[in-house]
Amino acid sequence: MRTTVPAAFSLVFTGPEGPYTIRFQPTDKWDGRVDVSIGGVAMHWRVVDADQEASGAVVPGGMTSGSEPLWNDQYWFELRFSDAPPLIRYWGNQVVWREDRAA
Repeated sequence: MRTTVPAAFSLVFTGPEGPYTIRFQPTDKWDGRVDVSIGGVAMHWRVVDADQEASGAVVPGGMTSGSEPLWNDQYWFELRFSDAPPLIRYWGNQVVWREDRAA
């Protein structure tokens, strides 16, 4: 179910591409911006959707703008920071392409 985006948060972890830095900042109650660095590649992802799961977890999502140098494409992402460990799930054409979990 669509809901408002969460409060600002930051995550720093090591994943399959090396060091990850995630900084989310709401731009209004429905949208936000994620400043991302994965393996030294800096990107700015726009959050255009936030869903609230039955568990109460809020999952922001949007497109991986700027990911072409890293993966040669863009993907839909979900920030699953309530999961243990936190993860970023990437979707390509309605199929999960990969999941980057905090190590």
